[in-house]
Amino acid sequence: MSTKRWSSVNRTDNHIIAAVAALGMTSIATQILLVREFVSVFEGNELVIGVVLAAWMVLTGAGSFLGRFSLPLARTQAPLTTALLALSLLPALAVFLLRYLRNIVFTPGSMIGLAQALYGSALILSPYCLLSGFLFVFAASLSSGRPEENSIGALYAWESLGSAAGGALFGVVLASELETFQTLFLLMLGDACVAFLVARREGWGKAAALTLAAAACAMAIFWNADLLTRGFLFPGQEIVEFGDTPYGSLTVTRQGDQLNFFENSTLMFSTNDVVTNEEIVHYAMAQVDSPRRVLLISGGISGTAREILKYGVDMVDYVELDPRVISMGRKYTRALDDPRIRVINDDARIFVRNAAGPYDAALIALPDPATARVNRFYTLEFFRDLKRTLSDSAVVSIGLLPAADYQGAEARRVSSVLARTLRRTFARVLIVPGQRNYFLASDAVLDIRIAGLIGRRGISTTYVNGWYLDDRDLAERSAGLAAALDSASTLNTDFQPVCYYRQMEYWLSYFTVDPLPWIALAAAGSMFLLARSSAVGAGIFAGGAAASALEIVLLLSYQVMYGSLYQMTGVVIAAFMAGLAAGSSLARSTFRGSEFNGFILVQLALGASGFLLPPLLLRVRESGLASMQIHVLFTASAFAVACLVGMEFALASRVRQGRAAVVASELYGLDLAGSALGALLASVYAIPLLGMLQTSRAAGVVSAAGGVLCVAARQLKRSS
Repeated sequence: MSTKRWSSVNRTDNHIIAAVAALGMTSIATQILLVREFVSVFEGNELVIGVVLAAWMVLTGAGSFLGRFSLPLARTQAPLTTALLALSLLPALAVFLLRYLRNIVFTPGSMIGLAQALYGSALILSPYCLLSGFLFVFAASLSSGRPEENSIGALYAWESLGSAAGGALFGVVLASELETFQTLFLLMLGDACVAFLVARREGWGKAAALTLAAAACAMAIFWNADLLTRGFLFPGQEIVEFGDTPYGSLTVTRQGDQLNFFENSTLMFSTNDVVTNEEIVHYAMAQVDSPRRVLLISGGISGTAREILKYGVDMVDYVELDPRVISMGRKYTRALDDPRIRVINDDARIFVRNAAGPYDAALIALPDPATARVNRFYTLEFFRDLKRTLSDSAVVSIGLLPAADYQGAEARRVSSVLARTLRRTFARVLIVPGQRNYFLASDAVLDIRIAGLIGRRGISTTYVNGWYLDDRDLAERSAGLAAALDSASTLNTDFQPVCYYRQMEYWLSYFTVDPLPWIALAAAGSMFLLARSSAVGAGIFAGGAAASALEIVLLLSYQVMYGSLYQMTGVVIAAFMAGLAAGSSLARSTFRGSEFNGFILVQLALGASGFLLPPLLLRVRESGLASMQIHVLFTASAFAVACLVGMEFALASRVRQGRAAVVASELYGLDLAGSALGALLASVYAIPLLGMLQTSRAAGVVSAAGGVLCVAARQLKRSS
């Protein structure tokens, strides 16, 4: 079988190839949808992407290890049919359990720690991942005519091709048209059709037909299951409207007279929240004499835009990235009806970079920088772009953290980083304590006597006035907060997201479980696997770790530049899978007779890509390219990295000798174990600590080290 072209197959192989392609399509579509679901349920933190991908790869690798014992089952295709049918049902069950258990296992509204996210993802993903890993190795055993020959590389290519198709169809095309369960039901029906074809060959046509009919009935009955299951995430609230967009999962709920707008289960804003609206607006606006134009980033539907109009401004430019937020807001509120409010559906980073200005105030009504997407509005690059659009005496306002007169070490670090980053751009920074700590920045004089300023201006307010605020007390609290800051803090930049990391520290400080021992345990387990493997196996492990880290770097870098990772995740993963298929096919025709040399060359090329990516990212950020061009560049980069990984795996499968089930189990498991460790370390530690660029270079070193190890092993073998 090892000498056959992967397109030249007999009738039995056609059924195996169809099953493996269906496995790839199902796996990648399920992975994309579940990553989005986990991000949504775990409040939009991209950290969860690395955690979920790591759990996915470890569990799939464990399944592939179990697959080495599948040889006794490889006398019939019956287990193939059964596994495909089970895989068609498990994704929908996983999403149901994720939404149902969120507020049963954890207190509604509570934060979820890293360890809890890891445990939860492992528990929910384990049935699907273990079975899918087992199925790939079983298919390799089934397709091998003799123990010494295998079709691992060919099946890897077909699985990757199916993954690319599944990522493009279910993760990109249908994701914008259908809800999560509707997409999963279509996927289930496709798997059932493939299982039906395999079962007919085994003489199980009637049973397969009944299963297919049952799948179609289940799809028809539960087609609108999203409404029911989203209700589990918002107990005690009436769901008014929901939908997935390229930027996140939106849900509007009602509690009494208040509407709550959630994105990825995180509260964006609420209507009739007088205190928050007034603090966002009046702390900054009271500092400006005769403001004419104001920039408002997010939150305008909550009522902040109308508060700004009290100052007699000519225009409020309200920038909101997601058009669906605006359409929902106009549908349920009248907050944007005034003609002086100009709604702009655009990424605020791109809008600010091209805006003419000048603005007399810029109000940033965003959550804390707990995600890479939000952190991009707390960086030095953004503040510099913003300053170019402001008048000489303009004021910028941005809120951070729940206010307190005493802040813990983690909260103080976040505030220190933001204050120093603002001071690098503006001459003066003032902290106004309220429900949140509001940082005001300007080149003009700032006044902490908020109540007095409001009173002299004659602005009608409910909360921000002398009846509720004591200016002397406010000044003392502000001075205390400022005195506690560390003036030597690191600056927060796009590719060095320190605020994001410090905010993550603050988040983790609520939990007693330290993730480091668990990562150390995973690293120790990886070292154990490497000690038992060959040099080629070690190279596969290193390549998987490097490629996975580079994929995370690409995803988060895209988030920094464009802010729509929610949909782009599917595009990048689909491109990655297409690259794996292309690389596997290319390796089979390029390095005939020199597979080991080719393996080393590809390993070193993957290492070089880690060093080539940083200058590319810097050039893209500074170029001001259109969004479509950025999409193409990131997609092409993911494809190129994956192409090298596909070549590496295909060459390793030809170099490594032995029984197909054992070889497939070893290589597939090491690839997934390395990928898991790379994804986890990159997202949890390397990127927050080192930044995207240094993480990319570190990944290059890891891959190159794998290539050097193989060279050393060859030299040692020759000398002996």
